[in-house]
Amino acid sequence: MKIGLLAMSGIRAHDPELLDLGLTLPGFVERSRQIASLPSLGLLSLAAATPPGHELRYFEAESDRTEPAEVYSCDLVAISTFSAQVLEAYAIADRLRGAGVRVAMGGLHVSVRPHEAALHADYVVCAEGEAAWPAVVEAAEAGAPPRVFDAKDFAAVDVAALPVPRYDLLGDRPYNRFTVQTSRGCPWRCDFCASTVMLSSSYRKRPVAAVIRDIRAIMDLRERPFIEFADDNTFVDKAWGRKLCRQLAPLRLKWFTETDISVADDPELLDLMAAAGCRQVLIGLESP
Repeated sequence: MKIGLLAMSGIRAHDPELLDLGLTLPGFVERSRQIASLPSLGLLSLAAATPPGHELRYFEAESDRTEPAEVYSCDLVAISTFSAQVLEAYAIADRLRGAGVRVAMGGLHVSVRPHEAALHADYVVCAEGEAAWPAVVEAAEAGAPPRVFDAKDFAAVDVAALPVPRYDLLGDRPYNRFTVQTSRGCPWRCDFCASTVMLSSSYRKRPVAAVIRDIRAIMDLRERPFIEFADDNTFVDKAWGRKLCRQLAPLRLKWFTETDISVADDPELLDLMAAAGCRQVLIGLESP
């Protein structure tokens, strides 16, 4: 079976009230451009979790929010989207299904509103997708009827055993940043945070060796990649963060991450972050 992975890139704000509240500020616009230039780590992770015997292709939605023509040659297309692009994602899914292509959808918005997504997709995946994805592929291959797959019905994802995301599927696309995940979730569990939607399991850290392995896989494809850690709160565990920084330093890379304001209470960690190549930190000012 030929499986396509279709990424919906960038941030689009449809609500005029949100625009009035400052979503057009220069900092937000710049961050939007950076996010738009990121490959979809979620889809690359699904690719790594795909059972053998299938052909995989990675696609990006076009700048006008349409789909590349080649995606119609696929038997199954997986689409991951945020709320900001969900209307475009639904439109693409409708066109693909109209042409006889089976569609699977996942991501934050879909996990919150699975029955809405089911109006546009054959298979809907709620929350973490790696454990459910082989069952989705099996269902599509068998021509099974539409279904919602919930991560709670499958074994918990063991982040220590995750394979290397399929960065090789990106080809020679001119990305200026590459995403790597060091942990999932956050122990604070703030009720406004998206991780409480996507992650039913507790806060989990990946082995530092596995993080370095993933980065080296990217370095095999790009000589000096800029790394973006796709975490909710990378340095909430300060001792683990110091171990990570010590392993990052010899790689001589530049990187970005997100963490909470408590990082400022650990001068040693801040020094290690700087020495390890940290160039940007997005700070959360939450009150958990």
